[in-house]
Amino acid sequence: MNEDSVDEFNEVIEENDLGLSEETDESEDSTTEESDLGLQNKLAKKMSLRLAGKERGRKTEKDVFDKNKVLEAVFDKSTVMILSRMINNGIISYVNGAVGAGKESQMYWAVDPSGQDLAVKIYLVTTSNFKKRYPYLIGDPRFTKIKRGTRSLVELWAKKEFRNLSKSFNSGIPCPEPVTVVKNVLIMKFIGSGGVPSPTLVESEVDYTDYEKSIAIISDLYQKAELVHADLSEYNIFKTKEGPVVFDFGSAVDIRHPKTKEFLERDISNITRFFVKRGLTVDNPIDVFERVTK
Repeated sequence: MNEDSVDEFNEVIEENDLGLSEETDESEDSTTEESDLGLQNKLAKKMSLRLAGKERGRKTEKDVFDKNKVLEAVFDKSTVMILSRMINNGIISYVNGAVGAGKESQMYWAVDPSGQDLAVKIYLVTTSNFKKRYPYLIGDPRFTKIKRGTRSLVELWAKKEFRNLSKSFNSGIPCPEPVTVVKNVLIMKFIGSGGVPSPTLVESEVDYTDYEKSIAIISDLYQKAELVHADLSEYNIFKTKEGPVVFDFGSAVDIRHPKTKEFLERDISNITRFFVKRGLTVDNPIDVFERVTK
């Protein structure tokens, strides 16, 4: 992102008084959501106009945020401030278009100053789906203080995924390398090439080696990282030339969690079911569970 564009970007932030949002109580969520969305849309429109005014002076589309791909409702005022700081601090240089979207988050392809591809995961602060995530937090001894309010829960979830990724990566688990987390924005290394994510298992031809390596990931997570993914399926395992790479660690729990066995059994069953559907003969899930936990 060039210097002039950063100035324009920051001018929009300053004019809209974009300080980092304070934590909100649960009772405030429903009453503020509509006004927040209105503010987000106004901000996106204003930023789009400002950036459009610089269109003729651009050298490449990579000099600034791509206004057509990036400026969406997901960019609330706090998120815009966070991304601006990350640019000014040299964590990211620019952000390209979205590469994945879900009910709780959206994923973007970004590039750092050295040219390294990054994945920017932005958790949506307006969603209510996170309220269904309490079972993955309550009982995990690493998170004993859970504040009320959707924003607080979303930010805790982002912090939880970063912590799970860090522990897994440091334990040698094939997963995206975490870079940093700020509020609801998680940065990690990009798995793929040229902004195109590697295919997942469900998008790929698979064989018995893929099954063995997927089960090995489950085992190593439990034995080495002392974690259970708790949401593992063919949809959140990339198939790369180096082998399977697991992602989406927000639900992962410490093995001291009271529902560890239930989550582990479900992970094993999900993976087993997928490979059986693909016509492979695999191990009995009960036998796998016993091997992993012995």
